[in-house]
Amino acid sequence: MITSSAFSRNAALGLMVAVLAGLSLSACERLGNGINARREIAFSVLSADNARTQALWTPLLTDLQKQTGIEVKIVPAVNYEAQVIAFQTRKAQAGWFPNLTGAELVARKHGEVFAEADGLTPYQSLIIIPSSSKLRVEELLKCNRRLTLGLGETRDAAAGQAPLYYLFHPKSVELNTCFKTVTREPAAENIAGVISGKLSAAAIDSDDLQALKQMAPENFAKVKVIWASEPLPEDVLIYRPDLDPVTREKLRSFFLSYGRAPGAEGDRQRAILRALEMEGFAPEDNDHFIPIRLMKASVDLMHAEARDDKGLIARAKQILEKVRAEKRAADADTAPQAPADAVVTSRESNSKGQ
Repeated sequence: MITSSAFSRNAALGLMVAVLAGLSLSACERLGNGINARREIAFSVLSADNARTQALWTPLLTDLQKQTGIEVKIVPAVNYEAQVIAFQTRKAQAGWFPNLTGAELVARKHGEVFAEADGLTPYQSLIIIPSSSKLRVEELLKCNRRLTLGLGETRDAAAGQAPLYYLFHPKSVELNTCFKTVTREPAAENIAGVISGKLSAAAIDSDDLQALKQMAPENFAKVKVIWASEPLPEDVLIYRPDLDPVTREKLRSFFLSYGRAPGAEGDRQRAILRALEMEGFAPEDNDHFIPIRLMKASVDLMHAEARDDKGLIARAKQILEKVRAEKRAADADTAPQAPADAVVTSRESNSKGQ
């Protein structure tokens, strides 16, 4: 990806591990009461363009370092697996995470969501075709084995999972038997495949399309959208659950207040946020990923049923029901409540009518 949310979605695992290897518990400051507050953290961002990622995120994270006293190292991750490994091995302590990677960390208890961005454009899964093509969505569902389809990587929620959940599986389309070929590649390869005619259609996300429009308008004119999903949950800020409470609170306080100051300083901060295509940050928690986890669990069940593997089916059903139960609980917790002074008893209603 190329925009700010896109940066949270491609770079060399070996390089990341090498950069992070120097961070250890020696980067902590003992505060008493058994608390070791960190003096350094590694901040992970998914990026296909290291130089651009550094240019966009450095001003924000420099401010974080100045305000909190915590030395911050930006760690661009080459792919989803790199981000997961960094958190699982405690080589990164915080970061800006995309949907499925973040949901995986939360489910494995390697990460906790603490903030989301305000002002982001709704994030959707898209299917594109060559601008000269007359292909329609209905033809993608015919299963005539004449078409070639490009999907995103498995951990890519928008391009890798959402088309299955929202489009193909509800119509009982089994990809491997319905298409001539199905590939899974990053967005750049899928866009190139559509433009060259190698792919009849391909899945990307709305950030990819916007980046294409801004950075390669001549190629943007060579594709068109024939399908879009419902809006998907956006990327979020996550830290490790075992990060000390002092550092966690410093991170929360910084991000939630950033860009909200009046005057020239606030204007400067808001300009940094605008470069990242954000307006600020708002509190968020792990419930953010329930829709994505529900989508993944449903797709996993569909795959298990297609393989007719009873063990996998039973396991997939168990996971799906667990996520559904979490969604019901979250919905109950956030159900809208009438103001206390809006409650009127039948006696009060009658008296008012007299």
